[in-house]
Amino acid sequence: MGVQEDTIVALSTPWGESGIGVIRLSGPDCLPLTKTIFRRSVIAPRHNYVGSYQTLEGLSLDDVTFVYFAPNASFTGEATLEISCHGNPLILRQVIRDCIQRGCRQANPGEFTRRAFTNGVLDLCQSEAVADLIHAKSQQALAIARNQLLGSLSKKIDRWVAILMEQIAWIEAYLNFPEEDLPEANRRAYFNELYVLSEEIDKLVHTHAHYQSLQNGITTVIVGAPNVGKSTLLNTLLGHNRAIVSPMPGTTRDFIREYVQLESYGLRLVDTAGIHASCDALEHEGIQKSLEQLEKADLILWVLDQSQPMPHFEQSFIQLLDPSKTLALLNKADLPCTDIDFSSYLRQYSYCSISLKEDVEAFNKIQTFIRDFLDQRYEDFSQAAFMVNERHAESLMEAQIAIKKAIHLFQTQGFEDCLAAELKAALHAMEQMVGRVDYEQILDRIFSRFCIGK
Repeated sequence: MGVQEDTIVALSTPWGESGIGVIRLSGPDCLPLTKTIFRRSVIAPRHNYVGSYQTLEGLSLDDVTFVYFAPNASFTGEATLEISCHGNPLILRQVIRDCIQRGCRQANPGEFTRRAFTNGVLDLCQSEAVADLIHAKSQQALAIARNQLLGSLSKKIDRWVAILMEQIAWIEAYLNFPEEDLPEANRRAYFNELYVLSEEIDKLVHTHAHYQSLQNGITTVIVGAPNVGKSTLLNTLLGHNRAIVSPMPGTTRDFIREYVQLESYGLRLVDTAGIHASCDALEHEGIQKSLEQLEKADLILWVLDQSQPMPHFEQSFIQLLDPSKTLALLNKADLPCTDIDFSSYLRQYSYCSISLKEDVEAFNKIQTFIRDFLDQRYEDFSQAAFMVNERHAESLMEAQIAIKKAIHLFQTQGFEDCLAAELKAALHAMEQMVGRVDYEQILDRIFSRFCIGK
């Protein structure tokens, strides 16, 4: 039985006790199953019904609401049935088991969205946006995923594809008449068009560097010398005591990971061991892990004790504190400050003075400080209509290589057949993004990260 010939079933809401659990079916058997299960001879599409779910054995399993969607008017493009049961896992399992006994098959991860793609309801970029919408960890990521689901990225790629196809058509027309050369005016126009296209691609590829940060959360590493307040900062940002706070230095031997939503940004917080010279083998290992975390950081919160002289740090540590992603927090403002002018040490960095003992005030100040810094760092992307993931970036870079070769051929009066070949290579790479070429090799990679029922 082919993929499009069978009817699949899955729970589309998370397992566990809840008010409602939604079970989704998609495939050609949905209409007859709806009539049989709910004992109705007429079912109007997109009409919400209340009924009793009747099993094959005639057992009235649950009072539910259900909606039938006709082919070409559903998420998958196929006949679809959505059943809203009471969210008891026992009921949900029995409904799914009964559907399977009636001939349905348990859906694979991402299979509903894959069918929407196969049936032409969504292209590949829109299909990926479904998963991005589900897993987004920030308001920016949600907005971008919504826009991409509506086709914002697809429309841009379609425009670029149209440009390439028009150029290929003109060039191949001249190839069919070898006695004619491509007019110089056409060459200049095509060159300018490709040059602008190349610049647009560069800008879009650049968004890939920030895609994972906005989508999955900004990896935020808390570093500093021992006993400066790193763990207190973690607890302040979380709003509860997650890390042990002690006046004894070296309390944190390994790094602690937590997630926090800070206004519109999602932060993946990493509290690390204090950076200092140590003869303790276990503590030294913790410090090495801290340095490894710094290399992966999107944002670094460098905590300093302004009541003490500036500590000495190894150059290898300082080199990891990239000023473009490092915020210095001068803690313990409630204590008498040293005569040291910390600003002279922190000229390259953004910094502020705080007292983590003042919970509410400190939290508000830190939140504003971090938000303003991130707004500047991500200002080009926080309002973006789209961003590109790793797969998109790979395809775009492949297209860019071919386009730059075509630009060079235009500049050097290259042969038209070579031009056409490079433009076709760019076209193929772009069409891979939206799935209009042989896409079977990349489908499993894309849809495997979906949850069951999507």
